[in-house]
Amino acid sequence: MHSRTSHVHSFSNIALDTSSVIEIGDSEKIDAVSNILAVQRDKAIFHENEFLYQDYTAFSVPLPLPCDEEPLTITTFHESNAIRVDKVTVSFAAASSVIHIGSSECMELETRVKNIRHLVRDER
Repeated sequence: MHSRTSHVHSFSNIALDTSSVIEIGDSEKIDAVSNILAVQRDKAIFHENEFLYQDYTAFSVPLPLPCDEEPLTITTFHESNAIRVDKVTVSFAAASSVIHIGSSECMELETRVKNIRHLVRDER
């Protein structure tokens, strides 16, 4: 990995979600994993241990890795040993996302979300 110096004059961010990364500079490896179990109810009554990750296959099924069907060749030319950025504005970075100014050898990002809605039916 070609190492460079990153210069950022201004960076503004409104919100970062779980397991998100703001990286200014080089990194060897970034791992960001987020498991989200979101429950919505008309009446907010919850019981302890009512919703457990292990009860949902969405959090345990292995994710298929992308296959490398054709070889990828990349040639880069670094005219300067510095990355210069004037201004970055990001309003939101979702779960397990990366805002990165620099070089990275490897990134592994994973987000799993299970939404559950318990809504009261209008019985007429």
